[in-house]
Amino acid sequence: MSWRSRIDRLPPPLRQEWRALLLFGAILVTGAWLFFEVIEEVFLEDPLFGPDRVTYAALQALRNPLLDRLMIGITELGDTWVVVAVTAAGAAWLMYKRAWHTLTYWLMAVGGGSLINSAIKLGLQRARPGDLDYGGVSVFSFPSGHSTTNAVLYGILIMIMARELPFRTRIPIVAGLVILVGIIAFSRLYLGAHWLSDVAGGLFFGSAWLALLGLFYMWRPAEPVEPIKMMAVIGLALALAGSINIACNFGTDHARYSERSAPAAIPAPTHSESQT
Repeated sequence: MSWRSRIDRLPPPLRQEWRALLLFGAILVTGAWLFFEVIEEVFLEDPLFGPDRVTYAALQALRNPLLDRLMIGITELGDTWVVVAVTAAGAAWLMYKRAWHTLTYWLMAVGGGSLINSAIKLGLQRARPGDLDYGGVSVFSFPSGHSTTNAVLYGILIMIMARELPFRTRIPIVAGLVILVGIIAFSRLYLGAHWLSDVAGGLFFGSAWLALLGLFYMWRPAEPVEPIKMMAVIGLALALAGSINIACNFGTDHARYSERSAPAAIPAPTHSESQT
């Protein structure tokens, strides 16, 4: 029996989305493997991870006031308040379209990814490169919350868009969202808020979590959500929430990220060490 005949014998949902299921399976395995490789390298073998220090030093040497202002604005587009606003706007649109299956995965992706990210931070308790006056779970550095939550948020959006849009229409949307996630992640490195392994770990974890959800989400036929209109709602929410966040918090964040002290030594993780 040929592979085409075997695919034709699958249940309709699997027959429709088998390429996506294979892709998500590969991303899940690769993302999870790379995430645990980072943990093993940094937390079990070498807390003084060479690429972290090299990247930190190289980017701090490139800093200048104009780039600082640009990167602070970009990083503020990925702040928690903006992610919540964009997630809420997407949820409102999906409720309006009565796309309950898609809404469930939309909320699971962002909410679940954020909760697991926070749990990992609390469990590993890795120090940031410098004292940036964060509080709560944000005191800890690994994995990068900005990298994780924005990768998951815009990744699930790509997944929803791709099920209804033709391939040529997907390309600019996917490229734009990938670039957005990439520059937010890079801004965390440039501003000295995270080590390279924090950002890499966040992207790997976010990819694996998204792929795991995708394996189940793709099982059922796509619900009509009018993807272009949903993109417009998401874009408007990002523009409004991002502008308000920048207007309200730019001064505070500029003071926080303008300090360029030498990075603290990276200690081996200790779970009994108290943090303030």
